[in-house]
Amino acid sequence: MKVRLTKYLLFLLNIGIVLFSFLFIAKIKTGTRVIITNYWRSLIPFTVIWIGSGIWGIKYSLHTIANGSEMARRVLKCDVVATAILFGLMYIFKQFSYSRGIVLGTMLGTVALELFFFIGLFYALKFHKENKTFASTRLVTRSKALEESQSPKFFLDSENVVPVISSDSYSPPYSECSPQDSIMVPLWKSYLANDQQLFDFVNDYLDLTRFAKSETLILQSESYFNIQNEEAESRQIFINLHKINDMRRLNYYLIRVNELLLPGGVFICHGQTISQRRNELYRRFTPFLGAIIYGFDFIFRRVFPKLPLLQGWYFALTKGRDRALSETEMLGRFYFCGFDLIHKREINGKMNFILKKSRPPRTDPNPTYGPLIRLKRLGKNGKVIYVKKFRTMHPYSEYLQEYVYQTNALQEGGKFKNDFRVTSWGKVMRSLWLDELPQFLNFFKGELSLVGVRALSDHYFSLYPPDMQELRLQFKPGLLPPFYADMPHTFEEIVESERRYLEQKMKRPLRTDWHYFWKGSYNILLKRARSN
Repeated sequence: MKVRLTKYLLFLLNIGIVLFSFLFIAKIKTGTRVIITNYWRSLIPFTVIWIGSGIWGIKYSLHTIANGSEMARRVLKCDVVATAILFGLMYIFKQFSYSRGIVLGTMLGTVALELFFFIGLFYALKFHKENKTFASTRLVTRSKALEESQSPKFFLDSENVVPVISSDSYSPPYSECSPQDSIMVPLWKSYLANDQQLFDFVNDYLDLTRFAKSETLILQSESYFNIQNEEAESRQIFINLHKINDMRRLNYYLIRVNELLLPGGVFICHGQTISQRRNELYRRFTPFLGAIIYGFDFIFRRVFPKLPLLQGWYFALTKGRDRALSETEMLGRFYFCGFDLIHKREINGKMNFILKKSRPPRTDPNPTYGPLIRLKRLGKNGKVIYVKKFRTMHPYSEYLQEYVYQTNALQEGGKFKNDFRVTSWGKVMRSLWLDELPQFLNFFKGELSLVGVRALSDHYFSLYPPDMQELRLQFKPGLLPPFYADMPHTFEEIVESERRYLEQKMKRPLRTDWHYFWKGSYNILLKRARSN
């Protein structure tokens, strides 16, 4: 069924490409209206021939194609056949009165767009298929871990610095080894002899006398093949000296690392964060040129992988190597794959991590990665609704909830004082309320009202008193909650604020919403009221 649906979608896409190319060429030539009037009848057989050649050449059957080169050859073969037929009809049989400029322009535009879209879609679908079982990418994230969470706003006054949990060293649940059997001396004199800083870091936070040489694996490779045949739960410690940015299927690799380690085993790795990448570009090309280069680099390596079609081109061109990863995303992926952080340290422009295996990897196939997220909330009468928002946190942030609790103090209302998971552009979007815009889709669907109590997750809803739970479910949640009119500080004050609003709304619904709308708007626009 999916294969047939893909064929139909590509078929319709190809028709759209032909029409777009024709209209674009008509637009850039003088006499646009005359061109469309004179040639629209001839455009129909042109399109039929072009699409027919695609059907003949199996251009729409992506499942029969092995790689992008074959996709390009098939597109060009079909288009050459269509071109030959059209020129034969025009010049030999004198069937059409096409302008050569219109014909050539439409053909060249169609070929270029077909190559871009068809090859991009081929690689995007291939990537989705390869990653389907452990982390695929969609335009709208459907992460269960995120849907069940409450996502309050955070407005930070300082830089987002990823904290460490503690400065305690880790002693694994293994017996102490004799000096000749321990990995300590070989690590110091051989494997890390040229990297004293890394050895000191590892030695500071690990009791190396408890790791046996016979159960240690040390590699400098990004290839999955090198760990593919390792026996499950056969290693106490695994060190990879190659940066994780080059690992083609990073989650797949990390899950395999989790499998080969014993419970409580340690994984040591390093990667280059996007901030370190920016600093390196500034240092190499001066701050002025570095900022320009970093801007293009950010778009290609951070934006492209998160959009379905462009994602295909990104992985086709880079093979997943030298990807741009934020420190938060690295941590989120580690926790997603069953690791906990022992400690981290920046050494020579790279962030080094010491991680311990704490649990099996998660099976959620769709962690936050795309531009849109959805949050599972309770609507009127307890109906489950999915509130849409633009993503403002780093990818995989939902798996760091416990980590954030361990490392951050709480402020009034029980929310995080500093949340490093919020991106810099996410803070801007939240301050301008841009992240809330997709909620208008819920408004137009009739799931949210303009003014109303905030839509809550099951967990936060369970914290309310029973009478307030019953009262809340009688009304739709709203885009503008009474919070912004009253500006309460504590959870108890928030509950009482909502109680007053709902009781007034039961008596005078329109008047109450009118009053709260203008009071809340006034506080937001003039007093800069924010949810903190």
